Amino acid sequence: MTLLRALACQTLALLVTLSFAYWLPIFHQPIPFLLIQSGFAVVGSMLLRQPTWWIPIHLLFLPSVFICFTLALPAWFYLLTVIVLTLIFWGTIRGDVPLFLSSPEVAQAVTLLLQQERATTFADLGAGVGSVAIPVAEQLPAVKIEAWERAPLPWLISEWRGWCLSNFTASRRNFFAADFGKYDVIFAFLSPLAIPEVSEKIKSEMQPGTLFVSSSFPAPNWQPESIQHIKDRRKTVLFCYRI
Repeated sequence: MTLLRALACQTLALLVTLSFAYWLPIFHQPIPFLLIQSGFAVVGSMLLRQPTWWIPIHLLFLPSVFICFTLALPAWFYLLTVIVLTLIFWGTIRGDVPLFLSSPEVAQAVTLLLQQERATTFADLGAGVGSVAIPVAEQLPAVKIEAWERAPLPWLISEWRGWCLSNFTASRRNFFAADFGKYDVIFAFLSPLAIPEVSEKIKSEMQPGTLFVSSSFPAPNWQPESIQHIKDRRKTVLFCYRI
């Protein structure tokens, strides 16, 4: 459904811009045509209430296609690009958030939380390339770390980065199949669309006294025990919830 909406935005924007070009000669030039088409695609995306991360995709899509055609790249390049992007953004077409990497400052904050909690088990949901799980595993060798990531390429990178860490495991499975009851602390940097369902599973499965940390997006209808403002480039906010 998400992909169909994106295609609808691009198609309608293209048709509208072509109609403008029929009446206004200025749109016969590539740059005005591309700018207007991209703008209409963004407006359509906002009207259809797509997640905000679709905006740069709509802005860059047709200009990128135009540039690729002018470069006369070989056909295999396009196929390779599609394969690589699919492996990285595996769940995006189903509405998942694209790959965003947590900062070293976030990893350090999570490490301190685990030490304060005296945790022995930790799960990172939507772990990406292990930007949080790997530093935590390196600094806390006594803590059992499980990183959950279903996109093939980020999971493979995470697996490779942590192959020598005996306390680290990378799982390429849907984390909704996991038993949340075995973790002392769970960290998640997910789409705000996924947070409600994740938080309900956490409430029902995690043990009393354990901790859930949501990066950037708060859980609905749940008062956090504390909120940490991280001094990184993204100004990340960590919402900490006590079970």
